[in-house]
Amino acid sequence: MSHVSATRLEQTRACIRENHRLLASSRSRIVSARRHLNPWFAVTGGSDGDGLRATIRARIATGTLFPIHGTRAWASYGEDRPCIVCQEPITRAQVEYEVSSASTEVTVRAHLRCYMAWKEESQAPARRRRRIEGVLDIGPDPGAS
Repeated sequence: MSHVSATRLEQTRACIRENHRLLASSRSRIVSARRHLNPWFAVTGGSDGDGLRATIRARIATGTLFPIHGTRAWASYGEDRPCIVCQEPITRAQVEYEVSSASTEVTVRAHLRCYMAWKEESQAPARRRRRIEGVLDIGPDPGAS
């Protein structure tokens, strides 16, 4: 192999390494941009979701939020109206669920994420508070089977 061929081969390998580095950097930026552009993209199971669910449970228990049973829901883009669950506006870039209750004849709007948590909490079995070894615990109702 001649000196010129060896030099070109080394230059090619350097270019390939640089391309791999740029590709990895681009992939990282794409993932970051997707998370930045979609504010509802989050890791599930975080404390924010737990707080939202606790709020929903409390509001259902007090009657300020009706349970989703026998309701109809339509999805569309938001119109900058407030979400019934979190009270934040549903922007035109976000999906909103318009929920109608047959019993109260009320129509409300909720973010996709809020609606899904509301629906799951409405279908969850009744919970009750109990003390276990001095710690307040929320668990499934032992009588509900």
